[in-house]
Amino acid sequence: MKILIVEDNPSIGEEIALSISEHFAEDPHEILGPAETYQAALEIVLHQQPEVALLDIALGTDVDAGIRLAQYLNRSYPIPIVFLSGLPRSLGFNLAKYLMPFDFIPKPVDYDRLMDKIELATIFQSQRSKVESMEPNQNGIQNKSIFVATSHNEATAIPIKELILLEADDKLIRAYTTDNSTPIPFTSPGLKNFYRDNLYLLKDFHRINRKYVINLPMVTQVKDNHVILPRKAKTGEDPFFRIPIPRNGDARKLLYARLGFKLRPD
Repeated sequence: MKILIVEDNPSIGEEIALSISEHFAEDPHEILGPAETYQAALEIVLHQQPEVALLDIALGTDVDAGIRLAQYLNRSYPIPIVFLSGLPRSLGFNLAKYLMPFDFIPKPVDYDRLMDKIELATIFQSQRSKVESMEPNQNGIQNKSIFVATSHNEATAIPIKELILLEADDKLIRAYTTDNSTPIPFTSPGLKNFYRDNLYLLKDFHRINRKYVINLPMVTQVKDNHVILPRKAKTGEDPFFRIPIPRNGDARKLLYARLGFKLRPD
């Protein structure tokens, strides 16, 4: 199994690599890195395709490099990710948690915990690769729709690739898609719980606030403190959704990082 290490402190990076080599001596893994910058890590991802990633978040002055790299991996090479960070919770855990990491381990690193997590991650990745290589009719995970309760004893499939955003009104959620100007209403335990329960299928989506979950690849523009997404509009309607960006600093940072914007240090 190929394990990517992204760490800007060379001594810590080498210590992690050595610990992995010693712990898994009987079943060795290939160590990629340590990469000390976002660009170096991206080059490894593109050319060597790691199967597990251990990511620091802040690489020097690039304060959200690990967040952006995890977002790229989730979109392009979905693999188990373990964050290793010494950042405060508001800049570390709270930014990382919605990227579906396999774990978040604060620094100084608990190496027993890290080795256990690597072992679990390699097993998970091995099994997922086998499942995803099956024929579509053999593999339910390859189903690209979410089934929602649209009325009593009725479930409707919403294709993920056509879903633009989810809009919450208490327990009622409206799903807007690319092929219908009328939203699909359905009931759920609430937007936060629905998003969390379907995070694997909604890995390219982001819960921007209590009311909206948006499809990040469909964002066309960020303008005047709004995120702009296309809309299949009726005659006379605005052909775009304009979703306000959160005023909360951490929520804004996470949104920008997931959109691929490089943040400046505070």
